[in-house]
Amino acid sequence: MSQELFQQFSQYEDELIRRFRQHTFFKKFSGMTDEQLKSYLTKRWFLSENFVRWYDKAINGLSNEDAKNVLRGIILDETPSDKPSHREDLLADLNFIGVKRENVLSSKPSKETIDTVDRLYNLAGYTEDPYHDLRVMCALRMAGEILVAEEYRYVVPELERRFGLTDEKSRFFAPHFYHDRKDKQQEKEGSHTDSFVNLLEKMISDEQALYVSMDAAKRGYEARARFYDQFTVGYKFLRTARNALVTAASIAAVVYLFLAPNGKQTPQEEYARFLASLPRSERAFYLDCDRWLIDQYDRTLDTKYLKNVGTLQAVKDVWGEGP
Repeated sequence: MSQELFQQFSQYEDELIRRFRQHTFFKKFSGMTDEQLKSYLTKRWFLSENFVRWYDKAINGLSNEDAKNVLRGIILDETPSDKPSHREDLLADLNFIGVKRENVLSSKPSKETIDTVDRLYNLAGYTEDPYHDLRVMCALRMAGEILVAEEYRYVVPELERRFGLTDEKSRFFAPHFYHDRKDKQQEKEGSHTDSFVNLLEKMISDEQALYVSMDAAKRGYEARARFYDQFTVGYKFLRTARNALVTAASIAAVVYLFLAPNGKQTPQEEYARFLASLPRSERAFYLDCDRWLIDQYDRTLDTKYLKNVGTLQAVKDVWGEGP
């Protein structure tokens, strides 16, 4: 029974992988300029820099010794005592393509990168949930192993094509891709992704545990996928839409007479003026429509949902034309 439930969980992981590959960032990955690619890799350094601390935080909150041992083994691989750490290997690969070590180490993370790191740490945070250990292990398998290898599915060939960083020369990106990808069974030794399998087969023992595992994997997917939004045009639309929503709500709170009734106004000002004329309960209805459309974009990354945020058309987008 547990193996059957794990297979259902594994199939759900595969669906999240397919969704990950459809992210706008990866669909247009090869179209980046060299400088854009280097900038993205510099920003993602902060995810790798926090990897060991992230897993160590998870270990501190786990009760299951087998789960702890899985993560301990990964940390040992990441920081061996007799050779360079994986972070050192990453810096070596970045140096090979022209991103100097000092530039990486002196760079500052973007707000979006900091938000991603916080979300990843939250996945490992301790809770008194009886399914805590299961949640943490499923989330880390997705966000820390599977999707990292999927990301490198795009990085590895581009670094070879553009900069001559072949599989043989790569110390970090290529080994991580070939070792941790879910769609390839290792011939000699299990991957980090595979190291979770036996444990999760035991932990996903009933329908409730299956539901919990899927929810945790989804949260892991969302935490990791949010990082790439900052590199897409859609993210800029989303940020603009959210700002418009905040602006509309704020202006609507101002005394109505302060909004000049005459003269040319922007669409946002016209919408804010309309909101200001409404009772508070009715105003909330319109703002909720904007929020719903923004949430739909967050879920699907389809920019069509952002087109009419901050306008009266948003209501029709949500509710249709009416009777």
